[in-house]
Amino acid sequence: MATTALGDITSYKRLYLQFRDSEGKIVNLTLDNPKNVDDDDYDDLEAQSEAIEAVMDFIIEKNIFHNKGNDLVEKVDARIVDNKTTDVMDVSDDIE
Repeated sequence: MATTALGDITSYKRLYLQFRDSEGKIVNLTLDNPKNVDDDDYDDLEAQSEAIEAVMDFIIEKNIFHNKGNDLVEKVDARIVDNKTTDVMDVSDDIE
């Protein structure tokens, strides 16, 4: 496990994909560290959006995932969340 020092900031992004299944229930899939426009993986938000939508279409088309036996049938939402944490206490010297 990596150790951090007081005041260190760590961050990661997570992609949340939201679908509706054949029973109308919402299903969430999450992926860590997706390619994104902020990291210059895409030229603009439209290109990023098109790529994410294409992946969601592919998941539905190929019937890759099920929710309790139900097929995913509709895209609902997608978002990238940027998580940042700051270490505010350093107890590493106290741990043996």
